[in-house]
Amino acid sequence: MATVRTYVFVHLAGGPVPAGLLTMTDEPRNQFATFAYGRRYLARPDRVPVDPVALPLHEPGTERTFRTEEGFAVFGGIRDAAPDGWGQYLMYKAMGDRLPSDIDLILASGDYRVGALAFGPTPERPERITPWGDGNAPGEHFTLEELAEAAERAQHVDQLDENLRRLLTAGSSLGGARPKAATEIDGQPWIAKFQARNDSFPECGVELATMRLAATCGLDVPALDFRRVLERDIYLIERFDRQSHGNWLERRPFASGLTMLGAHESEVSRYSYADLAAVLRQHGTEVRRDLHELFRRMVFNILVTNDDDHLRNHGFLFDGKGWRLSPLYDVVPKPQVGLERRLVLGVGPQGRDATVANALAGAAGFDLAPDQAQAMVEDMRMQVAGGWEEKFTEAGVSAADRGRFATCFRLAIENC
Repeated sequence: MATVRTYVFVHLAGGPVPAGLLTMTDEPRNQFATFAYGRRYLARPDRVPVDPVALPLHEPGTERTFRTEEGFAVFGGIRDAAPDGWGQYLMYKAMGDRLPSDIDLILASGDYRVGALAFGPTPERPERITPWGDGNAPGEHFTLEELAEAAERAQHVDQLDENLRRLLTAGSSLGGARPKAATEIDGQPWIAKFQARNDSFPECGVELATMRLAATCGLDVPALDFRRVLERDIYLIERFDRQSHGNWLERRPFASGLTMLGAHESEVSRYSYADLAAVLRQHGTEVRRDLHELFRRMVFNILVTNDDDHLRNHGFLFDGKGWRLSPLYDVVPKPQVGLERRLVLGVGPQGRDATVANALAGAAGFDLAPDQAQAMVEDMRMQVAGGWEEKFTEAGVSAADRGRFATCFRLAIENC
């Protein structure tokens, strides 16, 4: 039985402070974790929950040890700070013949991880613990040229060499499946996404165009950019969990929809947008505004055929009092052959069927009257039908690829 203990830190206005002690146990047939908040952290007026659902804050005079539910190796809020997809891929490459455990993924992810959490073996300060032995690389900054070249090479080697391990610092902390790395533009943190060697279409340009289209539909979209470096496409999105304040960098607490619903990754198709709406009613500070935003996102996913709307692709940010929907991210259409469309999350009374009628039938759950919802949908449908091709052209997507993606917008076009 392997047991690892680490302190969990939360970055607050004055820097990282120890919030509590996490113990992770890895048995042959059972993985679980326990967590206990520190008394001094609970007494702070600016305390933030490490996990708003599984690890709620409690009175400082009481002691409480939380344990993960059966089937969970770690608490959701802590899982959100660990990499998946691309970050895990880089760690696999770095570790050679040994696969990283959930514990490795948490402790080895670096300063660029999403949200405001950090980890360390003592309560003095956060410290990155890596199983490959080269530790943290604080203060390293990478040009887009360096990142693009490293991300390309990392996809073609069996093991990362010393130079490529520098990419680990910038890329291993981040979630999602796409090759990516953290970077800075004019002092503000951004995330750079790169081409993957097995891409069958220009993903970077398509995501840029779709996110710009979302902005015209009234959705909350971060700042976006696009670069062509060393003949490689790079899609850039400003980090909404980081905010530069001159001499200090604010790290905003983040929780995925998976965490806010206390859900397991294997169960995501059991959940719906109505479940996320219930989260906003329970934890939100701008409930009506965010309910309308959530409805728009659901409709937009239907109109552009984004069927990757799983719970990790819905985020929440702590605003000092409660939780708000994060800005939009990871929206990419998927060309279809058949006419039927389904989302990952439930839409309305007809379950996951991706139709406007199904969305409108459940509009009351988003605090929308029927005429409000209808007007909202019609406006979005017109924007998508009339604007998608222009946005794709502006993003450099070829005429041939635009023809392939036309099927994604069929529902919007045929009903205008």
